[in-house]
Amino acid sequence: MSRWNISHTTEIDAPIDKVWSALIDIDDWHWNKWTRLEASEASTGTKGKLKASYEGDDQWETFDFEFGPVSEKEHLLSWQGSVGPKGSLFSGQHHSMQLEAIDKSHTRLIHQERFGGLLPMLGLGLPYKTLDQNYLLMNEALKEKMEASQ
Repeated sequence: MSRWNISHTTEIDAPIDKVWSALIDIDDWHWNKWTRLEASEASTGTKGKLKASYEGDDQWETFDFEFGPVSEKEHLLSWQGSVGPKGSLFSGQHHSMQLEAIDKSHTRLIHQERFGGLLPMLGLGLPYKTLDQNYLLMNEALKEKMEASQ
């Protein structure tokens, strides 16, 4: 377990199916200045490239990733990546964005990532405080996109 684990919850004034459609459409994540997922499709086991822009300024760092569970029924989109044998140096374990219906027109977004390996344990490898802020900004950007389209 890492002290750098991230978790943010945001309530969105939009129905869960509309939010899910925007979240699962990884080819249209223009609302997201901090993360891009490039893959043939968003489905469990599909591999791709994750692009991270720590400052949201179109300066991208690229990492390999693989989708973990992706479930329309559970409204769950997850992915992970690692460095070193079995993630011994670094693992972004189950970065997930999951939706819950609050009622017919409101959705809760739960955005989390657990980090493992030697580098996060030492506070090295990634700008964890910046990532924490960026994940909150991602939530707020999706909220803004969804609420503007109502």
